[in-house]
Amino acid sequence: MKGKDKETRAKKAKDFVQVAERAHKDAARKAEAADEVSRRAKLTLKQAKKEFKVASKAAREARDVADEARAAFSKAAKRAAKADAKLGKARKRAGSKQAATTSADDVVTAKAAPAKPAAARKGKGRRKAKAGKAPKAVARSKKEETSASEDSFVLAESGAEIQ
Repeated sequence: MKGKDKETRAKKAKDFVQVAERAHKDAARKAEAADEVSRRAKLTLKQAKKEFKVASKAAREARDVADEARAAFSKAAKRAAKADAKLGKARKRAGSKQAATTSADDVVTAKAAPAKPAAARKGKGRRKAKAGKAPKAVARSKKEETSASEDSFVLAESGAEIQ
């Protein structure tokens, strides 16, 4: 029996060695797979860090551009408000000047002497009648109205672009 015991023990030891070898191979395969997964995870993390840096840089630049745009918008709004104020003043002046000239014209026509008969006119000699000039205020008011309408067009156009 001693021989058989030795053989069975040897056979059991061989079985244990085979089982250990299989377990070692499985463990080695699992370790290689884990290493591969770890390497992929590291590459993915590295790529994600790069993308994050790029995204944060783009966001920073976008914030800077937005801040500049806000500042430009506020400046443009202030300019537009000043232009509107000037336009309103110009319209008031033009309206008051036009009203003054129309009232002055009414006064002049009311004070004008009645027309002399033809016989009375002949006695003074032949002179050409002077053409009546339009008052300067009327000419200015028309000019201001055209410039005011141009200004309002430009303001409306620039306001549309900003928004």
